[in-house]
Amino acid sequence: MDITLTPYQRLNLYNQYTILEQLALIRNDESEAKYYSKLAKIAFEGYSHEYYEITDIIQEEFSYTNADFVWNVLDMYSCIYYSYNGIDNSQISFESIKFRGFDGNNEAELRAYCSFIVNELDRYTEFKGGDFNSHAPSVHKYSIMLQKWNEMGKPCNLSEKQIMDLFK
Repeated sequence: MDITLTPYQRLNLYNQYTILEQLALIRNDESEAKYYSKLAKIAFEGYSHEYYEITDIIQEEFSYTNADFVWNVLDMYSCIYYSYNGIDNSQISFESIKFRGFDGNNEAELRAYCSFIVNELDRYTEFKGGDFNSHAPSVHKYSIMLQKWNEMGKPCNLSEKQIMDLFK
C-alpha cells in the first residue's frame, strides 16, 4: 500500500514520536525509546518506503456490516437471557443458551469488537466477565438464529418454545 504524508502530518508524527521517545527514556525503557526514535526519523526524513513501520500497528477498518452484526447478536442474546430469567422451572439449561462469543482464530475481529462493546462501552453488562472466545466458528450459527429471531419479530419476551426454536 502506497502511503503519502503531507509535511504537516510528518511533523506531527515526528513530534509525537519524539515525545514518546522521551517518555520511554524517563521510564528507562531503552528498547521502546529506540523504537520511537526510529519512527520519528522515518517521519521527519520522509522515508516513504518505510511508512509501513508507522502504519503497521493500525488495524484495517472494521466494517459497519460486521459491527451491525455483532450488535444484533448481542441484542438477540440479551433478549434470550431476559426471557430465560423470566421462565419459572425452565426445561432449558442456562449452559445450553449461554452466549459464547466468536471464534478467536477465525472471527478474531468480531470477538475483539464484541469485547469492546461489553467491556469498554459498558453495554450488555449481562455478558461481562466472559472472554468471548467460542473456540469454534459461530457466525453461521448466529446468522441462522438472527434470521429466525427476525422472523419472530425480534421479541424480547420469548417463550420457552421460542428460545428452543432459536437454538435448533
